[in-house]
Amino acid sequence: MKKFLFILMCILLLSACQREDEGKDRRLVAAERMLEAITEGNKRKMEDVYVEGAVPSPDDMLKLKKEWGIDRLSYEDFQLEEASIHVFHANYEDTKTGKKKALALRVKEDPEKGGVLIDFVGVVEGTDASSK
Repeated sequence: MKKFLFILMCILLLSACQREDEGKDRRLVAAERMLEAITEGNKRKMEDVYVEGAVPSPDDMLKLKKEWGIDRLSYEDFQLEEASIHVFHANYEDTKTGKKKALALRVKEDPEKGGVLIDFVGVVEGTDASSK
């Protein structure tokens, strides 16, 4: 009986870990899609993974690319990392100043659309996360 309970607990634990990994993968894919859309300047792609009405808007982000120092960067110029369960940092070097910065992408589960969406994008400067 003890062996059965031990095996059952192991199965439940492995199942929980797998669901957590799947959640992280879905969040990472959403962050990757948003970063790709921003670097391409593709407003339509941005709208597909961005919460409607969120600030800054896709139009604002396209205008902010130069201010953020990413207007000449491609997707490959970024190093994407998980900063927290709901935030990814896309680390890069500012094209104007040469300083290391990170584009922060906050992700959230959207049960209505059955997926993960980005609800904020902004620049983080001078953090340990952007210098890794």
